[in-house]
Amino acid sequence: MVANMQSAVWINFSDCRKSLLLFLLLVVSFRPSFAQVPPAQTSSVKKSQPAQPKLTATQERGLRLLKAAEGEAAGLAPDMRAFVLWLASYAHVPVDPKKAESLTKDSFTATEAIEDPPDKDQCGQVGTAGDIKSWIQEITQAEELLTQATEPVRTHITTELVKHYIEKKNLPPAQALLTSLADIEQYPFSAAADLVLAMGPEQAADRMTIFNQALNNFEQHGSTQMVGPDDMGSFLERTWTHVPSSVVLEAIDKMLDEAKSRQSKSHLSMASDKGTVNLNSTYELRLFQLLPVLNELDKDKAESLLRDDTAIQAQLAKYPKGMNSLTSQGNIYSYGITDDDSPQAAQSVAEQQVKQGAEQQMNPKQAINDALMLPLQDAFQSSSPRAQGLLMVAENQKNKKPTLAKSALDEILKIEDQLIPTQLHDLTDVPKIYFELGDEDNAKKALKVMTKAAEKLYAHDADAEDPNKAFKGTWPSADFWRKCVQIAAKISPALAEEIVNEIPDPEISVAQKVVFAGALLGQSSGVPILVGDCRKTGSRYNFSQ
Repeated sequence: MVANMQSAVWINFSDCRKSLLLFLLLVVSFRPSFAQVPPAQTSSVKKSQPAQPKLTATQERGLRLLKAAEGEAAGLAPDMRAFVLWLASYAHVPVDPKKAESLTKDSFTATEAIEDPPDKDQCGQVGTAGDIKSWIQEITQAEELLTQATEPVRTHITTELVKHYIEKKNLPPAQALLTSLADIEQYPFSAAADLVLAMGPEQAADRMTIFNQALNNFEQHGSTQMVGPDDMGSFLERTWTHVPSSVVLEAIDKMLDEAKSRQSKSHLSMASDKGTVNLNSTYELRLFQLLPVLNELDKDKAESLLRDDTAIQAQLAKYPKGMNSLTSQGNIYSYGITDDDSPQAAQSVAEQQVKQGAEQQMNPKQAINDALMLPLQDAFQSSSPRAQGLLMVAENQKNKKPTLAKSALDEILKIEDQLIPTQLHDLTDVPKIYFELGDEDNAKKALKVMTKAAEKLYAHDADAEDPNKAFKGTWPSADFWRKCVQIAAKISPALAEEIVNEIPDPEISVAQKVVFAGALLGQSSGVPILVGDCRKTGSRYNFSQ
């Protein structure tokens, strides 16, 4: 079965003093090439097999390196052994698809030895060895392994199967599988909406069944995932025209009541090329999202709610379709929730980013100046708006105006020493673009800064006082080294080998050896990694390609 998965992660930071919620939606779609290899044909007549293509000297070196890493994996802990074998399965794809498929199964087998985390472990659901078990399992042949999988693995696989059957227009099994998830906390609202929209008018009863199923789940669990694509509000926005208005009005009432009961004091800032929106609570966010629908079904009630909230009056006057006004034919550049007392500052940065993004097409030279006016660090010191803006210019102009792209990269080099490792982690494309522009010296210079930052991140991950309890193979430092090795392999294999050999952690080093081997073998795309940072004060996760 060809894997074609999309994943979204909601990031939740918390401690005993305050609640800090940041929304980050990262979508990763991947389709392992080995899954596309057709099954062998059985026949009583022996057929000649095409000769394997001859390996280049570089590929032979990569294969030797890969086999060495696979041998070293045997001595690793079960989680790292499974992870290394999984990485190796991708690396084998260009030269030996059958071996790639075999290693995928081996990685699944290795996960059976991983102990599940304690129920009360704050890192247990995402990012630990227990999660790497579910992560590796879910990318294998889903239907065959569903019965063997444990929770939450079964939920992930079942959701993907629902999407698969919808794509194949085979709706009865999709509905049956969705019903099996009716009571779980992480109900797949997005897949449920897909199914409702796939049904014709003659399936009105089935549409109602799914809508009521989603609403019942919301009543049972509330807004467990905040507001986003896999949320009851987004489900309603997509499906309200396909069910009777009475049930839609009931759902709106329940969502608004739930949001009001949460008494959130957070500020939300959202920006797209259509403009920016700032809201002061989850309730206001729900109003902004749902009032356009309510206005179509019960205008008097919508106007009554609107009179009670002057902030929403102003926002909906500017964006009458709510969320759809921001997303229609445009991209959301930033979307976050914070407990900061100065949302105006966040709005100012968001507006500058929107302006700078618009300049990319009209006046790229001015876009560099606009980027230089952005703050060096964001409010949480997690990223650098200035560096990100400059990188965007370089990426967009590298083929059109290479000199302009290089100027943007040069500006990033000037501020790299002022950035912390987590901010540099987002800039790993800098040496890659330098190399694409033919500037190998600056590519190596930028890469050296990156590898030093990876070492600092590793020290933070391995901090004895508050260590990162997420799975080591997906630590931020491990992911940073992975990207450095991938880029270095293109610039100079000797440089990539040097980086791998200098990694102080032997387990991470083995994993990066596989990454290096994959680059030598001609692996065309990176492996999707769920990067995790889980500590006493909270956790954060994001997908990295």
